[in-house]
Amino acid sequence: MQNKRINTAPPQRQRGIALITAILVVSIAVIAATAVLSAGSLAIQRTATLQETEKAWWYAIGVEAWVKTILQRDAKENKYDALTDIWAMPVDALPIENGVLAGRIVDEAGRFNLNNFGVTDVAVRKEWLDIFTRLFEQLKLDASLARPLSEAITDWIDADQNPTPYDGAEDNEYLSIRAPGTPYRTANRLMQSITELMAVKGINKDIYAALLPYVSALPTTDVKINVNTAPEALVRALVDKPSTEMEQFLRERAQKPAETDGELATKGIIVGQGAGAGRYSVSSSYFQLRADATIGSSHVAIYSLFYRPSQGEPVVLARSTDSE
Repeated sequence: MQNKRINTAPPQRQRGIALITAILVVSIAVIAATAVLSAGSLAIQRTATLQETEKAWWYAIGVEAWVKTILQRDAKENKYDALTDIWAMPVDALPIENGVLAGRIVDEAGRFNLNNFGVTDVAVRKEWLDIFTRLFEQLKLDASLARPLSEAITDWIDADQNPTPYDGAEDNEYLSIRAPGTPYRTANRLMQSITELMAVKGINKDIYAALLPYVSALPTTDVKINVNTAPEALVRALVDKPSTEMEQFLRERAQKPAETDGELATKGIIVGQGAGAGRYSVSSSYFQLRADATIGSSHVAIYSLFYRPSQGEPVVLARSTDSE
């Protein structure tokens, strides 16, 4: 009869193994529970963020509706647009539920419309080029760059593929292997955003940054510059040599804006060579709203371009988020 050998671990060892097993099971359970709680917390946070973002978006859209009434009311109060108007008063911090709302309206006719270079009348385009060149001078930029840049902008927005004489640029320039970066074509339509300027031949970051506060991209050509709201450098660029009366006007226009186009000439505000009457005005039809809504940790910024016709209510022509 054979004796059977039974291997048994010491009781202390068995208890140690059981304890380790129990600890391992508990650890796995804790990790699983933590993962479930974490996933649940993230889901709750994600849902809350989506709700806050949606609420912020609708607050910003609500500002749009309010701006329509403001612009329409302003048109009934006077026939000119100035920094004294109700639309020009910014709202920097309006408390709302769990957040804050801000809004600011900019007169887009108070900027140089880049699409003015799309006019077909050569003489009128020359007037816009002269103003553009003087703006470069006012901004201490190399004025010799103004003409080639204007030619490149003209080719960017015109419908043909014929480079404008001097220094224009059509598809062949942007598709050329000599062009840095990814090849692309000209838009062959009016600029829809001033950010398109970065794609035009001759533009670099420094020129773009310098021009940004002074230019716009409106959906039409030959938009007059509103001297009541334009930056001082752009107003001075309307003439070869700013008059004493212009300088006084710029100092006082926040309180005493010009009310008619004729007043600008009769009071000597805009006189001299280059002061084409068709290039400036005291009223506007295009306005841009920037609305910022912050709810909790969510933030929404929208840029809305309004067109205010001579009759009827203003309409939103375009809207973008986080960029003009």
